[in-house]
Amino acid sequence: MGTVSFGISTGPQDIEWQVLRDIWKVADDIDLFETGWVNDHFFGFVGPPFKGDPNQGAADGWMVLASLLHETKRIRGGVLVTGIHFRHPSVLAHMAATLDWSSSGRLEIGLGAGWSPEECDMFGLPLGTVKERLDRFEESIEIITRLLSGEKVTFDGRYFQLQDAIFTQLGPQSPHPPICIGGMGEKRTIPLAAKYAQHWNYEGTDPKVLEQKARVLRNCCEAIGRDPSEIRISGKIRYSVTEDPNVLTERANKMVEAGANTILVSFPRPTTPEMIEPVAAALNELV
Repeated sequence: MGTVSFGISTGPQDIEWQVLRDIWKVADDIDLFETGWVNDHFFGFVGPPFKGDPNQGAADGWMVLASLLHETKRIRGGVLVTGIHFRHPSVLAHMAATLDWSSSGRLEIGLGAGWSPEECDMFGLPLGTVKERLDRFEESIEIITRLLSGEKVTFDGRYFQLQDAIFTQLGPQSPHPPICIGGMGEKRTIPLAAKYAQHWNYEGTDPKVLEQKARVLRNCCEAIGRDPSEIRISGKIRYSVTEDPNVLTERANKMVEAGANTILVSFPRPTTPEMIEPVAAALNELV
């Protein structure tokens, strides 16, 4: 099977802080789980197909991530993924630099172009057309990568302008914390992952689609002379409270066969700390 890593995905929606904290603390004590991920929205979503539910409370993904990394000792953490339209890239890069510094280098940076019109309309946030959001996304990725690499950045884009911007207090990861790009667009998003990412995330659950998208990623890497093996590919497997944890072994196998080398377990709500160890025991068979 090769080297496969595992992580947990626990959105900060409809959950008490103490429960979410304890879930991560349990995972932190289980060597199988290398990473933990939260999402970043103003309210919860139900589905699929995913539809916003403003009555379902949601915590800020970056604030929660900072708290969780400071409550844990080993596990790495990230936001899967943060919509770039929520924050100016300089602000987001500063947040990331700070969290990498304060967590002793355990940050993973998850980035996406944004996708929910209802969320943006409700809170007055810019989303734009698909082309506009991807143009803004491309500018943002370049700015964030360069700032976190310690460069002095002057940038004159359509959406963002910087003049001799530089961070002198960075975290320990070099040249910068790993960047995960989420999204399946073959014309813009996957080519951007090939250029900038150390990790590409497939959000869906269909192994056949993952296999096809992973092939596109490899082709994009080869087109620019990059070794595709430099980019980890993650796939999610979803788990229901009514299921035996052993069902996850088959789901994970199918994702690995399709090209994933990182498996992220998406836990249902309500999630409890007691769910984590049985899931780890089932997935240990694949290690």
